[in-house]
Amino acid sequence: MAPVFPDAEALTLGFLRAQLPAGTQYGTYVPGSYDGARPLVIVRRIGGHMRWPALDIATVDVETWAASRETAHDVAQEVTAALMATRITGGPFARVNVIAGLTFMADDLTELSRWVMTFQISIRPRGADHGA
Repeated sequence: MAPVFPDAEALTLGFLRAQLPAGTQYGTYVPGSYDGARPLVIVRRIGGHMRWPALDIATVDVETWAASRETAHDVAQEVTAALMATRITGGPFARVNVIAGLTFMADDLTELSRWVMTFQISIRPRGADHGA
């Protein structure tokens, strides 16, 4: 049977939920009702490639949102630290590389703060070392 890979967005979101402090919101899009009261982490797969049959190498954008630039920045640093430490902590990823580091991008429509970064996340097939 051919290997089946977990959903990169769902796997990354689940991993981050377990690593970051309580009170942070997570998703794949910014809800229309988002007001910045609690930090928000958005994960979107924007491409990638397979190294068949061993790895799905996903390119993932991560955005951190909050009412203040400082809060959004601190959450972005926590996200980066968690993802980069995944091999040390026994996380679900075979490898994580930073493709584009932190970039500040204020949202002109909402006046909320947003930091954006891009990672390359190598994911093993289901049942291979991480139990996904």
